[in-house]
Amino acid sequence: MKVGIVDDSRLARLELREQLAQIDGADPAFEAASVAEALAALKAQCVDVLLLDIDLPDGNGFEVLERASNPPQVIFVTAFDDYAIKSFEVNALDYLLKPVRTERLKAALDKVRSESPPQALAADKRIFIKDGERCFFVSLGEVCAFEAMGNYTRVHLADAAPSVYRPISAIAERLDPEQYFRASRSWIVNTAYIARIEPAVSGGLDVTLANGLEVPISKRQAAEFRRLWSL
Repeated sequence: MKVGIVDDSRLARLELREQLAQIDGADPAFEAASVAEALAALKAQCVDVLLLDIDLPDGNGFEVLERASNPPQVIFVTAFDDYAIKSFEVNALDYLLKPVRTERLKAALDKVRSESPPQALAADKRIFIKDGERCFFVSLGEVCAFEAMGNYTRVHLADAAPSVYRPISAIAERLDPEQYFRASRSWIVNTAYIARIEPAVSGGLDVTLANGLEVPISKRQAAEFRRLWSL
């Protein structure tokens, strides 16, 4: 199990690394002391779980999850209990208070091992969305696109755009990659609704969906789109 450590305290990182050395199968993959360093490390390599502090010099741990293109499982490790509830709202596996006992850390990592990968939902699967006073019960295949709005995700339908309190990364895990494409950190598009594609000045692509919604595909993801759907 590859583990990333994000904490602005060098001593805290050292302590976690020493504790991981006592846990079978736990391999420290990288250390980061800020949001920027964590994002760069996550872009460079994949890890199974992130030991993530909340208070960082250039932001907080929640920003790492919001801005990472495909964040891993996360265990928050912090000196404060103020964000415990919010941590589980972003689907954190655990919330550890410093100083962390090795047995407690091992128990948290065991949750990663026991987590089975989520199954992709079929396009005809009915999903329920409650947004304020409005309720929707639609087939997943009717969703034209998903748009990240921080910890919320906007669900774009043909004539409505309700929001759900769930990060787009968690939704991406449940979608069929043969039909849904991650256009950027902020967008997932249903390829069945793509009506027009045009090259963008940035080097990416500009996509227009059947409901008129315009979605940009980043330069990096445009290359992946061509690889997946070119003859």
